[in-house]
Amino acid sequence: MLKTSISAKRSARLVLAGMLILLPVTVWLTTELWRETRLVEITEDGRNKLELYRSNLQGAIKEHEYLPITLASDKRIIDLALHSSPSDAAEVNVYLEKLAADSGASDIYFMDRNGTTIAASNWNSDASFVGRNFAFRPYFKQAEAGLTGHYFAFGITSNVPGYYISHPVRPNGTEFEGVMVVKTHLETLVQRWARGNENVLVTDENGIVIITSRPEWRFRDLIGISPEDRPELMLSRKYGEYPLDPMPVHQGEWPGNDGIGILSLAPAQVITPEALQSGQPATTNAEAEAAEKAPKDAKPYLVIRSPLPKQGWNIYLLTDKAVLDQSILTAGFIGGAMHIIIMGTIFVLLQRRRAMLEQIEIRDWSQRELERQVRLRTADLMSTNLRLAEEISERRRTEDALRTAQAELVQAGKLAALGQMSAGIAHEINQPLTAIRSYAENALKFIARGNDETASRNLGRISELTERMGRITNHLKTFARRPKHDTHPVALAGPLEKAIDLLRETGRAGLADIRYQADENIALVTAEENQLEQVFLNILSNAADACRDEEFPQIGIMLEEKDGRVLVAITDNGPGILPENLPKLFDPFFTTKPFGDGLGLGLSICYGIMRSFGGTIRAENRPTGGACFTIELRCVEQMTGHDGTSTSTSSPMPDTTSGQTAETEGVETDLLVHRMIAP
Repeated sequence: MLKTSISAKRSARLVLAGMLILLPVTVWLTTELWRETRLVEITEDGRNKLELYRSNLQGAIKEHEYLPITLASDKRIIDLALHSSPSDAAEVNVYLEKLAADSGASDIYFMDRNGTTIAASNWNSDASFVGRNFAFRPYFKQAEAGLTGHYFAFGITSNVPGYYISHPVRPNGTEFEGVMVVKTHLETLVQRWARGNENVLVTDENGIVIITSRPEWRFRDLIGISPEDRPELMLSRKYGEYPLDPMPVHQGEWPGNDGIGILSLAPAQVITPEALQSGQPATTNAEAEAAEKAPKDAKPYLVIRSPLPKQGWNIYLLTDKAVLDQSILTAGFIGGAMHIIIMGTIFVLLQRRRAMLEQIEIRDWSQRELERQVRLRTADLMSTNLRLAEEISERRRTEDALRTAQAELVQAGKLAALGQMSAGIAHEINQPLTAIRSYAENALKFIARGNDETASRNLGRISELTERMGRITNHLKTFARRPKHDTHPVALAGPLEKAIDLLRETGRAGLADIRYQADENIALVTAEENQLEQVFLNILSNAADACRDEEFPQIGIMLEEKDGRVLVAITDNGPGILPENLPKLFDPFFTTKPFGDGLGLGLSICYGIMRSFGGTIRAENRPTGGACFTIELRCVEQMTGHDGTSTSTSSPMPDTTSGQTAETEGVETDLLVHRMIAP
């Protein structure tokens, strides 16, 4: 084995080993880099979404924030705060009821300086706030301190959660006379979030989830309430009857800052107000079983936090970690694939280098071996040169013999063509000659008798017969004349009628009934007249030969103009063409006639001529029997120039799908046959 081959194989093994060893490293690096990139993208996207949720929440809160501030300076409220007369209270009740209905607020009410409700929008309901004291509520204490109060809690009377906004009433600007409160529902916001595809939740200052898109997470403890604070918080009924169960965190922690956290949450059951009122336990058996299955059913999330400083709340966005994991797996797969592609490319390059080195080494070895053997085989090379010279001579002799055979084949073709035509010519000319001899002998006798009138009639018949013979020879001379290879506008009737006359006069038509049908005003075509006559004569001769053995031989010729082309269809009622012969019909030297009746060049010549005209020729079998040859030629469109002269242009003809070989051979054989039949 070559040394280069051994070294190259060792390098290939090292590359493969390195590729396998480095593949896990590449995959790990790719996944880690992609993890960091995706975490940044998810964090940025999450912050944008949190900003939208925060704006949405702040908009819902601020929708009614102006009401308590505006009402605190309303004259009716100030009069009620100063005098507290029943008539004023009744008037304010109606006013607040209408205002709540128009603004969409849940409840609007006024409390005096002691916290007792004097007037409320729900004064006419069973859960009226009128007469109730809410001085213990934080929003009252905030307003009493001169601030605009904000507080989320369940209603003591209605047991419906809401957001309370309060503002102090100071008639003279300094003395505290009461508090104006507006309660707004956030349930519409909760329902809208629940219909979305995001996992979002809002916690208050105690870490309790008060708003969320997942009903099973609402009013759960997120950060963990201390045992000391829980009894007081439950007693305040800020969260109604909800037990404030902890969030079902299986693993991980909630992010404390603005960073991103990862944690797993076990399934949780929705706690409904109906279940709380019926006294059912907060944690059902189903939820306890779910907690036991937490390691299996826990779902990981990426958590992003954003604070709401004004309310002291926090808003969290939870993104399914499966999205990140799937993205990391895909990145790892792509990184591994790229590693394999790169290392594979290096391996292929090394293999090519190995092959190149082997070729160089083999070439050097061959050169040395050749130099060594040159001296030993000089004699053999000389003898080989002698044999080669003999082979060259033999090849030249073979080529000469081939050219001789080709010349003999051309001569045979000439003789065959002349033989086929001479038989008909001899038959057609012998009859007029015999008649001329008879008329001449009779004319001499009539002159001798002095019957000049009969002798003149015989001489006139002799003149007619010689004209007939002249037409025959003129047709042959025209047909045999070397064609001019320039195309010009041609009327089809001329060459077609000449071909029919020549076919009949030479006897090739036999007993065939030739039927000719053409549309009126057939356009001129682009062609050369003599070559076109040759094509028609060849097709008509084949048609006559095909139907010669029929009882009533018929040849049909139909001309029609269609889509800027003239179609000439020549049909016969012969046996037709075998299907296996149709693809070879226009090949040079292909013939179905007996030996000696033709060389198989006629249709190939016709094909070459039609290609030179920019036309086509095709053959097919008729459904009723016999064959049909269709010739297509381009029409010549007549146009009048500015000077009144007539010009012509050819309409475009679609290119045929036949090969270039048939076209070239057809043109060459065209010239060959002209040489064969030329005088």
